[in-house]
Amino acid sequence: METNIEKRGTGDSGIRQRFSGKKLTAILISLTTFLVILIIMLGWLLYDRRQEAEKLETVTYEKFELINELQELSREYDDLMTDNVSMNLELEGRQEEIDKLIEELNRTRVSNTATINQYRRELGTLRDVLKSYIVQVDSLNQANILLRAENLQVRQQAVVAETQLRQERQVKEDLTVRVELGSRLMVENLVASPINRRGREINRIGRTEQVQVCFTLKRNAIAEPGMRRVYMRITRPDDLVLASSADNIMTVDNEPMVYTASREINYENVDIDACIFYDDDGSLIPGTYQVRIYTEGYQIGSSEFSLR
Repeated sequence: METNIEKRGTGDSGIRQRFSGKKLTAILISLTTFLVILIIMLGWLLYDRRQEAEKLETVTYEKFELINELQELSREYDDLMTDNVSMNLELEGRQEEIDKLIEELNRTRVSNTATINQYRRELGTLRDVLKSYIVQVDSLNQANILLRAENLQVRQQAVVAETQLRQERQVKEDLTVRVELGSRLMVENLVASPINRRGREINRIGRTEQVQVCFTLKRNAIAEPGMRRVYMRITRPDDLVLASSADNIMTVDNEPMVYTASREINYENVDIDACIFYDDDGSLIPGTYQVRIYTEGYQIGSSEFSLR
């Protein structure tokens, strides 16, 4: 009996050993399976993360590339600016749209290609609009070229007309000047003489009573006949002008000038002899005196005399 019991005990122990071996094998298989699954999951997760990183890198590159394209497009719009105010306002409006897109791209974190594609579609639209503006600007430029050519022709015609008009005015002015100069009166035989109380010519201050200036007012067929006031101006050796009155002021070449004496002559387009006198008031000094004759604002003769 004891022997059988011992054999039974030995059998149970073998059963337990076999059971424990199976359990350990199952655990190892389960653990291995779990590890394989974990490795697979980690590999898939790592792959997915890598794909996401590559996609984000691609999207980021496309984003900056898109920004560069928008900036280049804005410069192209700027190059289209013309002298046309309305066209420039439209171009500036499009540039504002581009600036807003660039601002949005810089501010927004783009993480997918769908957003990039949306911006690219807007970029394409702005490019198409740019092409239409290029056509319009070319048409405007052609029109401006024609207009400038027409304006140039008009200006040239205006210059020619102005030149002709100026030449005609110059001819008229020259003719007027020649007529004016030709109608001026002149004198000849102008003689200035100091005389004494008997009317005899002398050259001593102490005996001089008057200065007599005689001349012939020459005939001029184109001069207007009528009364002429003729002025005499006597300048002493010290350049002081002799004057019989403080009111003796005439106008010569549009400038006021002191004169010595004057008289009116009835001019009738023939030679006429006349004299003008200055009464000595004690202002005479030794030396040579200059005598000049004027009428109607210009000088018509000159002479001189001396006293001692």
